[in-house]
Amino acid sequence: MELTVGTFNLNNLFDRWNFTGALEALASGSSSVPATYEFDNEHRRRLQLDGHGKLLTAKKPEDTTRVAERLLAADVDVWIVQEIENVDVLREFNREHLNGSYEHVMVIDGNDSARFIDIGVLSRRPIGGVTSYQRTFHPDVPDRPIFSRDLVEAEILDARGRRLLTVFGTHLKSKFVDFTVADPLAAAAAAQLLRTQQAETIVRIMGSRMSSRQRYLLCGDMNDTPDSSALVAYAQAGLVNALTAPTEIGAVQTTVDLPASPAWTSTFKESKQPRTFDLIDQIWLSPALAPRLRQAFIGRRRKLARDGTDHDPAWISLDL
Repeated sequence: MELTVGTFNLNNLFDRWNFTGALEALASGSSSVPATYEFDNEHRRRLQLDGHGKLLTAKKPEDTTRVAERLLAADVDVWIVQEIENVDVLREFNREHLNGSYEHVMVIDGNDSARFIDIGVLSRRPIGGVTSYQRTFHPDVPDRPIFSRDLVEAEILDARGRRLLTVFGTHLKSKFVDFTVADPLAAAAAAQLLRTQQAETIVRIMGSRMSSRQRYLLCGDMNDTPDSSALVAYAQAGLVNALTAPTEIGAVQTTVDLPASPAWTSTFKESKQPRTFDLIDQIWLSPALAPRLRQAFIGRRRKLARDGTDHDPAWISLDL
């Protein structure tokens, strides 16, 4: 039996209303001023700021539509998706944009207190047991949970309720560093250390939960490359990178020289620096699952900058 499983960062799939307005003047020396909003109907009209005081807004309708088009075009059985605000918005997205293609929808609120982004599952197959590891600690950081978002474990079942596969989904600490911090280099080093500790913790959890004979995979937005020092624990644990030679589906329309290898899902152009193309959205297979890999794919964006999201989806076909 063939089963397809993929990962896709949907980029700010928020349950929000977007507001526009005008201010005659800003407070002297400040980039923000107090504001009051009134509504006739308070249902689901919420204002929320991220950890930096920025108003969080929903995706533009055209971006939401495009993300849905990319998901439907891939026609994958099970998606692990990132940057979902809550289960209601993912259910609405599935109902209104994916034609209800996924009968089983799951999101657990995680630890993100800045943008409130969580990990979700869209599945055509039944979902069995689901576990969140948001209350997990690293021995070097005993005073706070190690996952800034979460690590989610979900069982994918067949029609008779038998486990086909166990999927671990995550979203590791970003490389983004606020340019206003006093020491950007120290902040970047701290972020890398946290990603390293998160990867170590994931390997420890999977090792305690799974045996070498079991079929499981790890996927998500790792915010680093497979060969980075932060993710070295994956290969050391015997996990196999499923995306070393993926097949591209679609083609980006650009005059920029693209890398020879199609193994990239994110691109970034820093000022006065060459553009980078990185595989930060990854799928790692357990030793028992790796021989069952049929093929790997990356759904290529149409526009280089972003195409509904600044990530490309990656998925694999498994022979189960």
